Amino acid sequence: MDLFEGFGLLDVIDVLVLATLIYQAYALLIGSRAWNVFRGLAALTGLWFLATQLGLDATGAVFDRLAPVAFLAVVVVFQPELRAALERFGRGRRRPDVGSDPVQELMTAVRELASQNVGALIAIERSTPLREYGRPGAVVGAPVTAALIQTLFASRGPLHDGALIVKEDAITHAGAIFPLSDREPADGWAAKLGTRHRAALGLSEVSDALVLVVSEERGTVSVARDGALRVDIAPAAVQAALREVYGA
Repeated sequence: MDLFEGFGLLDVIDVLVLATLIYQAYALLIGSRAWNVFRGLAALTGLWFLATQLGLDATGAVFDRLAPVAFLAVVVVFQPELRAALERFGRGRRRPDVGSDPVQELMTAVRELASQNVGALIAIERSTPLREYGRPGAVVGAPVTAALIQTLFASRGPLHDGALIVKEDAITHAGAIFPLSDREPADGWAAKLGTRHRAALGLSEVSDALVLVVSEERGTVSVARDGALRVDIAPAAVQAALREVYGA
């Protein structure tokens, strides 16, 4: 029997529509806090299916009774994320038109800020979503430019002491708040470095982001990644770390 017997043009369109909807749902969720919850729900759904197939009546009955309540709870808890996702879907997912290299723009900004002894904290988002850390601040959604980065940190406005979150070639949030590391390294850097460095290390401990720190006191640059902090490194090393993250 032919597997594709009776599979016509309408069936192809049907499959393409479903594939597009699934991809769009994935693309909207992957950059939000709801992604981890979605993965947890997917695991519970798999357990529910397994219990049904194996005839685990008690486990299946519990899931049957909890499923409607869980669905309503997810809708209520993540109502802001769902609304934002629908808004983004409605206006499309166009990337900003950037003609410059984000690595070069970041390097220019870091050099200028360091030369002026202006403190700064910048996280480059990778696979771990950082949106939840940007909620205390403001959504930016602007291309990465050295001028904008310098303006945000050099000003004395409410976003000055927070961090920037950069995703690909766009600044997504300003005034972000990162978790502080409570680790006491053996080399004793904690005694001579401040809150920005603790925040950079703290974020690197809970995500795969690359975090740049400009010291306000010394005018030097440090880099945190994978739970490790490299203090006061040369510009060439900073640029190499950025090129590695951007694959350039």
